Amino acid sequence: MEKIEKPAAAAVDYYYPLLKRYAERLIGNADAAENIAKKVLQDQYELNGLVPAKHLRQVLKTDVLNNCYYWEQAQIFARPLIKVPFQNPMNDAEELDNKKTRL
Repeated sequence: MEKIEKPAAAAVDYYYPLLKRYAERLIGNADAAENIAKKVLQDQYELNGLVPAKHLRQVLKTDVLNNCYYWEQAQIFARPLIKVPFQNPMNDAEELDNKKTRL
């Protein structure tokens, strides 16, 4: 996006801080929010040159929301496994049997 047209440059200047702040509020990570905002603007520029349109703001906002969701998913599934302590199910079954026989 080094050489972009004036209308597109104006759109980037206007929407970038808004998208960055929105992404940061969604994911709580400033660096990732900056990358997401840049990626969304880059992708939209490649698609239609950031031509001012009636629904451009909504499209950009939805793209940021989706990219934040994908980023969150990547963070969740990239974590190490959480080990749950082993509980013997036979002890629980015996306790249930004892309760049933008391009734």
